[in-house]
Amino acid sequence: MTNDEWILVGQAKKGDAHAFARLYQRYYQDLYRFALCYIRNAHAAEDAVMNSVLKAYEKIGDLRKNDAFKSWLFQITANECRRTLNQSSLYLEDVDFPEPQAEDSGYLTPEIHELLGTLSEAERLVVTLSVFGGYNSQEIAGLLHKRPGSIRSLKSRAMASLREKLEKSNRKEVTSHE
Repeated sequence: MTNDEWILVGQAKKGDAHAFARLYQRYYQDLYRFALCYIRNAHAAEDAVMNSVLKAYEKIGDLRKNDAFKSWLFQITANECRRTLNQSSLYLEDVDFPEPQAEDSGYLTPEIHELLGTLSEAERLVVTLSVFGGYNSQEIAGLLHKRPGSIRSLKSRAMASLREKLEKSNRKEVTSHE
C-alpha cells in the first residue's frame, strides 16, 4: 500500500466521502474483473461490486488497519459474489461478455471466462483473487482462513486444469480448421 493510499483510507475512516471515492476508483477495475470471473455475468458483477462498495463505505469505520483496506474490500466483494450466486440462478448461457477495451490489458476472452466457469467455486475464488486481486498464497490463505499450502495446491490444480482444457480446446479448433 502506498503512503497516499494509507492516508486516503485514514481520511475515509473519518467520514471523507471524497477520499473513499478515490480509493474506489483505484480498485474498481480489479474488483469488477474479479466479480465478473466469479459470477460470470456482467450485470450481476457490476451489481455485486456496487453492493460491496456500499457495504464497505458504511463499515469503513470498523476497519482496524489501514493497510488491510484492499484485502478487506476484496473479502466483502467475494462475500457479495457468493450471496449473488446463492440468490440467483446465473447460468453460463446467460453470460454477457463486455467488449474488450484497447487499454484493458487484463481483459479475458469469453473462452477463458467459460473455462473459469468449469472450476469449482473454491478454485475460481483462489484463481481470481490471485490474478485480479494480485494476492499471493499467504494473503489468500489469510482471507479464506486456510493454510497457505492448501491454497498453493488448490491454485496449482486449478491452473493445471485450465491449461489442460485450453490446450484441448485449441487442439479441437486446429482440427476443425483443417
